Order: sequence, then structure tokens, then C-alpha cells
Amino acid sequence: MTTALSLRAGFAAGPDLWLSGVLGRPALRLIRTDQPTSDWKGRLASEDLFVTARLPVKQVAEAGLLQDCGFRTIDAALTLEAGQIVGPSADSRVRFARIEDRTAVTSIAGHCFVYSRFHLDPVIPKSLAHQLKAAWASSYFAGKRGDGMVVAEHNGGVGGFLQLIWVGNVLVIDLIAVAPQAVRQGLARAMIGFAAAHGTGNARCPISMRVGTQAANVPSVRLYESLGFRLTEACFVLHHHGRGGPYPQEKSS
Repeated sequence: MTTALSLRAGFAAGPDLWLSGVLGRPALRLIRTDQPTSDWKGRLASEDLFVTARLPVKQVAEAGLLQDCGFRTIDAALTLEAGQIVGPSADSRVRFARIEDRTAVTSIAGHCFVYSRFHLDPVIPKSLAHQLKAAWASSYFAGKRGDGMVVAEHNGGVGGFLQLIWVGNVLVIDLIAVAPQAVRQGLARAMIGFAAAHGTGNARCPISMRVGTQAANVPSVRLYESLGFRLTEACFVLHHHGRGGPYPQEKSS
């Protein structure tokens, strides 16, 4: 049985250079392939790593094989898609991001996330998980990640942001957050509706929108469903930390 399952579960590892830089150790992503490699297995016992695998939830046997290698299931990742958004296309509080928004957006991203796979992983310090999200949002302003960003104003400042990526004609919500003092004001709904109507500001209109969230994040799932999003995929997300050395609490400069 083990041999048969192994043949069905072929993996190879590829580097995630951006994530490696934030976490301070090599970050790898396992992918299913017809030409599997085994070099990554040896590294698990000899190096401090961060390795991610993402498997459709029907692939329980394959997930079990990775767990036998020391992986742990961290998250059930949900993908939802909407052809038409049931939300406002315009809101006076919402606009496209400007360079001067960088500090506020980075601060929101560095404090507001609770349910990301990095925050759910008990091995990763919360301070490092916050730092990762802050770097993720800040990288948009450096031209390193994202095709567009929408922000929502609240009490004279930035109360939330929506980072966007194009995948063909599908507009993907890459990252979205609302500051604690601005929650329950309809800002997330307004930003998503604005993006559905205006794309990333270059006259390109999406045929649909896509978002990923966590099964643990029930409030977000309810919001997306109320906007017309429907579940299209569910996946196990598994992490391995190599030989298990501690992560730095703060990234060295």
C-alpha cells in the first residue's frame, strides 16, 4: 500500500525567494509533479527550512504521506470566486492607493491579521507573522508584488486596503485588511465593490474576482458569500520547519 501511495504522490520542491528573505531561512514550496525529486526530503532533517505543501482536500492519502515526513496540517484554505459582485461600485471613502499611503497600509497589515496560515502556525512567532504581512503589503509600493491597490479612508486617514493581482482576466484579492478602529463600517465591502467596477485603474475590467481565505476565518467567508462569491476549491495547507530551529523574533536589518 505504501508503495502505491508513494507513486501517486510525486513532489518536487521549488524556492520562494521573497518568503525566504522575510523569514530569514530557505523557504520551499512543494508541488505535485510527474517528475518528482527526493532531494528536499534529506534537507528536512539537516536544515532550518520553511516548506509549504498545498493539496486538494480529497488527497487525504497524499497528505498522510507528508505528515509521515513531519509535515503538519495548518490550514484548510478556501478559494471563492464571483462573476458579479453584489456590492457598491462607488463609495466616497474608497480610492486607489498613493505612495503616501505606504506607512499607513504597512501598519495595518502588520497588526490586523489573525487567521493567516502564518498566524495559525504555532511554530512561527506572532511578531514574525505580523512582520511578514507588513512586508507583503509594503512590497506593493516597491513594485515587487501586486498589480493594484485600493484604500478606504476613515476619520481622515487610511482605514483599510485591498491589494490586487491579475490572473488573466480574473482579478484576485491578494491581501485585504481593515484597521480595528474602522471595522463594521462597510469598508471591506466598499473596497471589493470598487475593485470589481474599476479593476486596477487602467480601464481593464475583470470577468470575475477570486479570493482565498481560511476555513477558520468565518467572518471573511460570510462577507465574501454575501458579495456573491461561491466556493470553488478547498485545500489542505501543510508546513514543515526543517530540523526545527527557532525563528527570529525580529528580522535583522
